[in-house]
Amino acid sequence: MGNIWRFGRRHFIGGALLLVMAEQPLLASPASKLGEQLLDEYFRRDPVFATSAGDHRFDGLWPNCSPTGLESENQWILGALKRIDRVLMLRIRPLPDDQVDLDLLRASLELLRYEHEVGRSWFNSPLFYSGIIGSGLDDLVSRDFASAQTRAASVVGRLEGLPRFIDQAIANLRQGEVLQPQAKVAVGQLTGLLELINKEIPDQLAAAPASLKKRIASASPAAIAAVTKFRDITRDELLPKATGEWRLGKEKFARVLKYTLQSSQDADALYEMAKQEHEAVRIRMAQLAKELYLPLFGTEFLSTDTDDQIIRKVLEALALDHVQADQFRTACEENLKRLGAFVRSQNLLPLDSKEVLKVIWTPPSKQGVAIAGLSAPAPLDAAKPGLPSFYLVQPLPNEWTPQRKESFLREYNNFLLEILSIHEAIPGHFVQGYYAKRVGSKVRRVLGNGAFIEGWGVYAERMMVEAGYAGAEPVGEKPKEFSDGLWKVKQDPSLRAKAIALHGQKFYLRTVTNAILDHAIHVDGMDETAAVSLMVDKSFQQEGEAHAKWTRAQVSAGQLSTYFVGLQDWLRLREQAKARAKAKGQVFNLSAYHAAVLSHGSPSISQLPKLLGWS
Repeated sequence: MGNIWRFGRRHFIGGALLLVMAEQPLLASPASKLGEQLLDEYFRRDPVFATSAGDHRFDGLWPNCSPTGLESENQWILGALKRIDRVLMLRIRPLPDDQVDLDLLRASLELLRYEHEVGRSWFNSPLFYSGIIGSGLDDLVSRDFASAQTRAASVVGRLEGLPRFIDQAIANLRQGEVLQPQAKVAVGQLTGLLELINKEIPDQLAAAPASLKKRIASASPAAIAAVTKFRDITRDELLPKATGEWRLGKEKFARVLKYTLQSSQDADALYEMAKQEHEAVRIRMAQLAKELYLPLFGTEFLSTDTDDQIIRKVLEALALDHVQADQFRTACEENLKRLGAFVRSQNLLPLDSKEVLKVIWTPPSKQGVAIAGLSAPAPLDAAKPGLPSFYLVQPLPNEWTPQRKESFLREYNNFLLEILSIHEAIPGHFVQGYYAKRVGSKVRRVLGNGAFIEGWGVYAERMMVEAGYAGAEPVGEKPKEFSDGLWKVKQDPSLRAKAIALHGQKFYLRTVTNAILDHAIHVDGMDETAAVSLMVDKSFQQEGEAHAKWTRAQVSAGQLSTYFVGLQDWLRLREQAKARAKAKGQVFNLSAYHAAVLSHGSPSISQLPKLLGWS
């Protein structure tokens, strides 16, 4: 999962990449002026989004979610779309970069328009508000983008204003039809917010002046009481009566998918393509599993064994190589140096050793949706050196049974953790994120196309497997729980590479399954039993992961399709680049290609040929 920015009331995937700063016109065009104007106007309307983007003029404020504030925003959205249309009607043709910016803005505004016309999260989703509150507070304390004094003053403003914002939230939700999945997740996040206010804020701002720490301490009880009230009302009043329809249905899903992907790709055609790819991936997994069978078990598989049986037996044997729950974060951290060294040794992509990545447990206020993620610094804070990116790893919930925890850890065994760390960190989202903040366009530093970003994460997995990545050599004696066959695989680099490749296909099968679930759940009405069966019985996932994905699919729509769509676009673009090099009699340089394609932010991948000067 990539870095998630909210553009208004929707979750929007943000991030962009650049290696060489794009040349800018000496005089700003009408299109570039409009792009920056619209961002500036929206920052004023949504101070929390402004903070997450790195504009800190409004860091002490909350959005206005009163009826008056919501109607004002709706009118602004409609006016902004008309202003984009007027610029496009000018006789001055926008430069390619300006056109891309306007397309990104339009897609984001259309998602906002959908929210006002259809989604209406203000009236049906407690999760919408818990997300805003968590970001609004955590983004002020998690990184040193300014002095402790400056950030503490903003925290005071937000803590003092929080009871009023929560009153607006409760009033809105009481007049709407609350969605059950969103309410369930929100209860956990609101409980996490209490820890954020009680402990994390004082700890993170320990260097602030005593006068400001005193004001924080003074404002905290009312803020805690407001969050507690909101959590209790959500749990005891809103959740029991939650009757809202959280499934989008065919028309709404198609509309959300169109602007999430920034593509006119037909939703039904995408669904059929994903189902066909699902079978193709299973065939590739069977071939790899058969190559690992003999070294693992010392015998050939029986002719009566089905491909599914062979795959499951091999995956189960490899899954024994996993860490314990308290070592989960450390294991992810240990992968990073090895991944960086391999990318450099194979000349896959230029890396910047000055960029900082920290692996941390996902804060309690942000748990409940994704197992892992990458949180990059605010894109407009790019000039401030040393600000870390966070590789977020969600701890296993205390309420899980030992059996469910073991199921989860077997799913995220050491082979799969390599793939996860490639996707989230190197050369995936972390690398993408620090290239992103260097793009010349302010619009593309703040906004981005989800298929570009998540597709890059999946493409990075493919890139590393294609290059023969074999992971870590074992250290010490054979663990007692290891079979001789598993130890043999761990000791042989070629077999380790095959085991990682098998888990790469398994992780990709999850990508394909995500796209199937996205459509099947929101359009076809797939229930939890069928969804879990697809993931466990047909996609080789463990039950704990499947139930977590069911929750995520309920509270999001469109985003789960970005991984699959994005990878297909990235693979097509690479083939196009290879063909161009061949036609010119040139040797295709993979590293230079990656640097070039990441140098224009995160537009729709279909726009890259134009930005690269190919057309």
